[in-house]
Amino acid sequence: MNNQMRKIYRQTLATFKPKPRLSISQWSDQFRYIARGTGPEPGRWKTARAPYTREIMDVFNSPENMVVVMASSQVGKTEIALNIMGYYMVEDPSPIMYLMPTDGMANDFSKTRIETTIQATPVLRNLFSNSKDSDNTIELKKFTSGYLAIYGAQSPTKLSSKAIRILIADEIDRFLEALKKEGAPFKLALQRTTNFWNRKILAISTPTIKETSQIVELFEKSDKRYYHVPCPDCGHEFVLNWEQVKWELDDKGELIIDSVFLECPACYFHIMDKHKSELLANGKWIATAKHKTMPGFHISSLYSPWVKFHELAKEYLEIGDSEGNEKMQEFLNLKLGEPIEAIVEDLDIALLESHKQVYNAELPDGVLYLTCGVDVQDNRLEYQIIGWGENNQCWVITNQMILGNPEQDEVWDSLDGVICRGYSLPDGRKLPIGASCVDSGYLADRVYKFTTPREHLRVAAVKGFGGEGIPIINNPSSKNRTHTKVMKVGVDAAKAVIYSRLRNHTKGKNYIHFPLDVTHGCGDEYYKQLNSERRVLDLKHGVKRFVWKKIRDRNEALDTFVYALAAYEMAAPNLEYIKEQLANQQFETDDDDDADGEENLISSGIKLY
Repeated sequence: MNNQMRKIYRQTLATFKPKPRLSISQWSDQFRYIARGTGPEPGRWKTARAPYTREIMDVFNSPENMVVVMASSQVGKTEIALNIMGYYMVEDPSPIMYLMPTDGMANDFSKTRIETTIQATPVLRNLFSNSKDSDNTIELKKFTSGYLAIYGAQSPTKLSSKAIRILIADEIDRFLEALKKEGAPFKLALQRTTNFWNRKILAISTPTIKETSQIVELFEKSDKRYYHVPCPDCGHEFVLNWEQVKWELDDKGELIIDSVFLECPACYFHIMDKHKSELLANGKWIATAKHKTMPGFHISSLYSPWVKFHELAKEYLEIGDSEGNEKMQEFLNLKLGEPIEAIVEDLDIALLESHKQVYNAELPDGVLYLTCGVDVQDNRLEYQIIGWGENNQCWVITNQMILGNPEQDEVWDSLDGVICRGYSLPDGRKLPIGASCVDSGYLADRVYKFTTPREHLRVAAVKGFGGEGIPIINNPSSKNRTHTKVMKVGVDAAKAVIYSRLRNHTKGKNYIHFPLDVTHGCGDEYYKQLNSERRVLDLKHGVKRFVWKKIRDRNEALDTFVYALAAYEMAAPNLEYIKEQLANQQFETDDDDDADGEENLISSGIKLY
């Protein structure tokens, strides 16, 4: 064989030589680019910038089928998912599904993150350089020997339509609990992978409520790895926890930025943000449940190279001026990657005795805004008026019923008198009811007849909806015969707020005051109705979720409180402005002419219409 033939022979063999096997992190460092405007550091991906991501990606190359990541925000978990996606599109072409909570989120993510990643990364862009438009849509991107489906976890048809080898399930704790007659969406998607012996699943999410969290359930089944870092001073290896973050406040109670540090639990060395690169570079993952084989990772924003310790401390301190449970849950979930445990214990009504007080006027000191919640029964209307003040304090002003057939105008005329009059402050001035919510679940047309001409007075028809994740206030709908705006009220969220505040027995923020005088309608029966439901963990069709269950037949006091709270959330009054107006303006107190009195109340600026 002459030299020319040997050269041709070697070139031919090189053609059939397999490509060097790259790990996902190696592929990402060599080929992946972050598009400008989609991350804090655009340009070529650098695993060394967030070293904790290396093992999460590379363990995906292992024989294990599923990898679980329970993480906070701002730690690069989406970039991890995109790196894995890109790797399997180029290095090991396969049918891939990228699953997100909703169709809207999936479409938006496809356009703003996946498409921009493809365009910014040459090896990905080349996959589609000769493809037809029909091969590259928002939902489906076809390439040689594979495709990428980007779906929301809402449609059972989409979830069951394709065989999938690589499943990336992003933010699974925000998936619907179950699809009608189909079961949990994540489990439906898993079924599409069963035909592949070499299937790979990435389940990744910030956690929500511990008892119902899918990512928590999966993490508990994993080997539960935590990222241990060595102290720069003594070398002690430990996991970063929020309890280790320390700070000082100045004379005004403001955070001193330069004082924030993370304390080594062994030598008490002050670890600053400047040490974070060294910490991360020398860190390592350690499994705490070694008898289990499924890889599972937990990481918080304390590790993030893009988040400063003082930023977290400032956000934590600001929670003190906000709604406690809701904001604390956001901090635990989104910043620390920790689930929150739901409060399900019984409410001790006897402790509410300490909340009772003698009102020194129709409206006690502290009340700045009034709302009314109305429940419609077959032989009466029940209503509750709540006064609202600073720091989320509220006062139950009155809880009453209007007897009569709600089909008759006389009953609604009486309610009109309740809603449209002024209520006296201790100095004789008056406040109007700023907003009202009337339940339209019963006799809807009659409710619409009352609320429609009063919408300018913030009198709204509402309908309650149960279910986790539905906020107290939602956009109104007018899909009814009279085109009346009907606001959807998340009753579970409202009840959670009310019961949380009922458990607060320290006067001040988030405290509920009750009148001592039973003529306000707050006798024994009122408190029994207020305590008429329990939040319990329910298992249905294999799905865990919290539901509110009645423990008494009568619950109108709780329902009207819910609607009064919804009215307050709907109006979102500026209490600081109202307080200034009350201090600076005088009000007419002459009740001889109700119409003139109403005009004075409105023109005062307090009503804020």
